[in-house]
Amino acid sequence: MTNKNFTMWRTILIAGIVIGLAGIVGEMIWNADNGQLKRVELIGMATSTRITIDEAVEKALENIVGQVIVAELEKRGGKTIWNVEILTTEEAIVAVSVDAVSGSVLMSEEKAAGKRPVQDKTS
Repeated sequence: MTNKNFTMWRTILIAGIVIGLAGIVGEMIWNADNGQLKRVELIGMATSTRITIDEAVEKALENIVGQVIVAELEKRGGKTIWNVEILTTEEAIVAVSVDAVSGSVLMSEEKAAGKRPVQDKTS
């Protein structure tokens, strides 16, 4: 390999390393900012609620029988809601949306289907 080719490949390699490192560092900085903004937004949402997480779970369990696996505060369509996910006795996961101000159940939807018959794969 000639000296000119070696210099060209070395330049390409160095440029690739610099671009890769810039992408990694940029991603780390972007994620740090994104997480910080999320915390500030979450604090704002939490201070605007009138319904506690325990009250939201109670409301959700009044509508769907099962075991709560996740309860989190979310913003949907300008409204602050508690999203409560429940594992039912049929092993389905149902998400129940509870208004964080009024405590009313806004909707429920099945996120994962429950028990299903196993199909015979030999036929």
